[in-house]
Amino acid sequence: MIQRAPGPDFVGVGVQKSGSTWLAEVLRQHPKVFLPKKEINFYSGKFRKGYSWYHNWFSNKGDRVAGEFTPLYLISPLRNLSRKSNYPEWVPPRLYFWRKNPSARDELKAHYPGIRVFAIFRNPIDRAWSYYWFRIRIRKEGSKIFPFEKMWNNDGRWIRTTGLYAQHLAYWREAFPNFGVFFYEDIKRDPFGLARATYRFIGVDDKFTPDINHWPLKGEYEPMPTSIREMLVDFYREQILIFSAMTGRDLSHWLYTKEASPRGDQQ
Repeated sequence: MIQRAPGPDFVGVGVQKSGSTWLAEVLRQHPKVFLPKKEINFYSGKFRKGYSWYHNWFSNKGDRVAGEFTPLYLISPLRNLSRKSNYPEWVPPRLYFWRKNPSARDELKAHYPGIRVFAIFRNPIDRAWSYYWFRIRIRKEGSKIFPFEKMWNNDGRWIRTTGLYAQHLAYWREAFPNFGVFFYEDIKRDPFGLARATYRFIGVDDKFTPDINHWPLKGEYEPMPTSIREMLVDFYREQILIFSAMTGRDLSHWLYTKEASPRGDQQ
């Protein structure tokens, strides 16, 4: 038996609230894929544990293609951020955010020749609103509900920064020219096509048919007010246009100022 190189063969690096949980489940179902845990967070909080710890997650991969899916890697390391932007007064601080984390991109490039790296993207306007309601749902019982504008203005939990897709994609493509780009809307538009495209990208048989009706962590929330949608469209407009050109996908509908889909989402 040929000795396999340790560590992951593929890594999904983003994006939060953009269907990464659904896509990870689709990958996990494939008999030739080994995904021991969706988010290992090695480069975004656990780097101090070392590569032996990271490789241990994949030690049972055998002849399967192994990987993980940590959405925070897309923006790791976070640069030029103040304490205020990380920790608005309503967010309890967590010390590990202040440890020096590496560049996930550079570490993956240096340690894993031939690794497949990809992300699934969602309209950043809808993603930001979804993420706000996610924070509301997981807040401590009895804690104050804060307005969206406060989280946005403080860039709490990097709600604005995450949506700068053109900037992030350019950064990752410098190291991974074949960086994989997938889209959240295809979960509903063409789920089997999305599954097959992802299987092909990581190098496994794309004829396998997964259960695409397994939608974990489906969220419901209030519709976005028009005033907030207009503000976010204005903020992200340039990034969306550049990202559209970079990916060759028509994303003009991301710039609509009226909600184009029912409220609620799929992680």
